[in-house]
Amino acid sequence: MLRNNLIVLLLAAAGLFSSCGNGNHYSLIGNLPARYDGCLVKLTPATFYFSEEKIRPVDSIKIKDGQFRFNGMVQEPAVYMVTIDSVDYKIPDMASTVVVIEPGDITMVYDTLGIMVSGTPVNERYMATIGEAKRETVRQRQLLWHERDSVKRLPGSIENEVDTYYNLKSSTIFKENIIPASESFIREYAGTEIGEFFFFHCCGKEVYSRAFVDEIYPTIRPEIREQYETLIRARQEKQDYFMHSQKATDVGMPYREIVAQTLDGEEVHLSDYVGKKQLILLDFWASWCIPCIQEIPLLKNLQKKYKHRGLQIVGVSVDSDRKKWKEALDKHQPAGIQISELKGWESTSRVDYGVQAIPFTVLIDASGKILARNPHGSLLEKIIEKYFSKK
Repeated sequence: MLRNNLIVLLLAAAGLFSSCGNGNHYSLIGNLPARYDGCLVKLTPATFYFSEEKIRPVDSIKIKDGQFRFNGMVQEPAVYMVTIDSVDYKIPDMASTVVVIEPGDITMVYDTLGIMVSGTPVNERYMATIGEAKRETVRQRQLLWHERDSVKRLPGSIENEVDTYYNLKSSTIFKENIIPASESFIREYAGTEIGEFFFFHCCGKEVYSRAFVDEIYPTIRPEIREQYETLIRARQEKQDYFMHSQKATDVGMPYREIVAQTLDGEEVHLSDYVGKKQLILLDFWASWCIPCIQEIPLLKNLQKKYKHRGLQIVGVSVDSDRKKWKEALDKHQPAGIQISELKGWESTSRVDYGVQAIPFTVLIDASGKILARNPHGSLLEKIIEKYFSKK
């Protein structure tokens, strides 16, 4: 009898542990158009955008017959990123979207308005708040862009003014839909890692209402707040330096040194050319910048016309991909010396000269002082002609 009772207890315990294990099981099924078959889907634990931690995917699978599926165990709800390689991004957020992994069967359906997530409690709440707000934002913006394109076709419309007006309306749509929905969802999960993640992921501290921030921000773990505030301080310092750079490179100010490399790896210093009876024309550009490419013929003509009088063009590429930079150089053969730090938008020279957009030009006279800041077209030609006519 004792032996039989022991067996019953062991079987009951086994059943209990099995039940607990099954209770922690999740499945994540994604359904999307079959044209994405073969694309690789990755499931990766989400991190704060201001975190330096590098996280590897926990699982990956290729889309087959318009579907992908992940299975696993999870102890408590956690935020993950679902990313898809080699997609055309016609579906909003398709390349990368968040999903809460929690026990149960989770379904993700991709359509023209974005992604619908269902099947488990937190994901259902997300979809009823932030998810639906994002879909409504897409709906309204699709109508807005259609209206904008119609207005652009009207006689007398000015494209830049039309774009500015509709971009402001687009921003208003975002604020009216996303912010209240985000505040509602985050308030429900305040004090949890889910609430913390979405607080920073959805909008950002500076966008929410003051009352909401005062209520929720103290519930976030101190170490997370410190990471965020460190980033904000660094951003502010960078912005302050950028503003200083714009003033420090205004007309009449001394030039700033640039150190970069040619395509062959030779290090070039701008100071090697300044002050040698030359007018230096700095041209900040990049292989991916169409207006920059369109300006190359003008710069070639200027070089041809004024080189013998002392014009020296120095092209400063803000590319980060050496291969693409080389391809652009080979194809377009821009004038002058061509150099790059290959650091993209983080190039020291771009920051030191306060370059906010490209193409961007700077003229430096023979004394090393800045003669003009960002002239283009006929104005650039006039300034150069006037400079040499005085000589």
